[in-house]
Amino acid sequence: MKNIGISATLAILVTAGCVKEPSAPVSFEAFPLRATVTPDNHCTVEAWGRTYTSIGQVRGAVLPTFSGTLESDGYHAIGCWVSHSDGTDGELVVTFSGNSYQLPFPTGSFRPVLDPPYGSTEKIVSVSFSASFLPTVKLRTVDESSGAVTVESDATGARTIRVDVTALRWEL
Repeated sequence: MKNIGISATLAILVTAGCVKEPSAPVSFEAFPLRATVTPDNHCTVEAWGRTYTSIGQVRGAVLPTFSGTLESDGYHAIGCWVSHSDGTDGELVVTFSGNSYQLPFPTGSFRPVLDPPYGSTEKIVSVSFSASFLPTVKLRTVDESSGAVTVESDATGARTIRVDVTALRWEL
């Protein structure tokens, strides 16, 4: 885990539209967030020291190429519900800038941010994960997040999405 400093914290709060004047130095905890979404409809998420999985729960794209399903030139998102062996569950959402309506996801490495700009052609992405055992908390990428989201393609054009980013603990 690592902490992000006060200037980054204030920038995050301003960006989120929640401006509060801190009475003492504030820091947000950063956590690793890893996930894999496969063209055969499997999703695995590693967060908070737990591993969550699902089969058949990927939505927001036509598999195996992750072609977009909504007519929008601004964003493209995929999500998946996952569960942990202790009965808790979670939700992963990956939002890419740009348009992939009826087109396979572009391949390559995408930089994590808080909110990708609408309609951008840059390879930018935001990632969030919420888990039922922490109902008022979400992990979110921010503009200072490290890591990347990578979209890979095999010889048939099937896509795999790999998430390996730092995300902040975000209170809802």
